[in-house]
Amino acid sequence: MIAQGVEAGGHVRGTLPMFELLERVRAAVKIPVLVAGGIIDAEGVRAALDAGAAAAVLGTRFLLSDESHAHRDYKQRCLDAGETIVTELFGLGWPDAPHRVIPNAATRRWLRGDPRGPRWIRTANRLAAPLASRIPGGVQARAIRAQRPSHPFLGPQLPTDDGPPNLLDSGPLYAGMNVTRVTDVRPAAELVKTLTASG
Repeated sequence: MIAQGVEAGGHVRGTLPMFELLERVRAAVKIPVLVAGGIIDAEGVRAALDAGAAAAVLGTRFLLSDESHAHRDYKQRCLDAGETIVTELFGLGWPDAPHRVIPNAATRRWLRGDPRGPRWIRTANRLAAPLASRIPGGVQARAIRAQRPSHPFLGPQLPTDDGPPNLLDSGPLYAGMNVTRVTDVRPAAELVKTLTASG
């Protein structure tokens, strides 16, 4: 089982900090519990293991690896990030699922009064969810390519190295809370070696 703290990037349903959640989950279950949420370095891995996690799960740190298929400009924006936002803006087809992202043109356009996003957009996303899951793949691909920051209905597709570049400003740039502390993109094998080094 993975206990995901509110510090995590991407879709975040929890509201508790990672270590508090880990403690509660470990008290409730008798199976190994892995933990995720804001871990980016060996110190964080050690703290998770010392707190009783069976393992640490790192998403954002491996997003910023050479092998990641995230768009290169998405990786650069993560390296340049100064903050993250928890929002529901990119919920077309996936409503009621808050997600942690770094700001882009779409968040600057639509999140002026409420970081979750305008209520009318969240309501429309919720109402459109049953339909969105039935749209043929080709139509979905065209809709993703047509997505713009000025359009209010934005889906959860992140920018990949082989996807449409418009998603850099009209799609979610998922990242954990501690993305602001990541300073480089490295090979995954090197990251694993660094993350598992005993200190």
